Amino acid sequence: MSIEDEILANPVLREIQNSLELQTAKGLAKYGTTVNPMDYTTIEWIEHAIQESMDKIVYLTVLKQKLEEMQNARD
Repeated sequence: MSIEDEILANPVLREIQNSLELQTAKGLAKYGTTVNPMDYTTIEWIEHAIQESMDKIVYLTVLKQKLEEMQNARD
């Protein structure tokens, strides 16, 4: 089975592929290009990743609180 077949057969991989394609399209629409390693220094890339990770922590905390609220409402 080819990699493409594996992705098509696996709903998780298919969703990740679709998300990457959508994110790439958004980047092209907004910036006119895809990610360019030369856009930032190594330190700047690390700082950018740290900022993105902090956003992810915020999103996950919100989701956790919502799930806890739903669970508490059922108890």
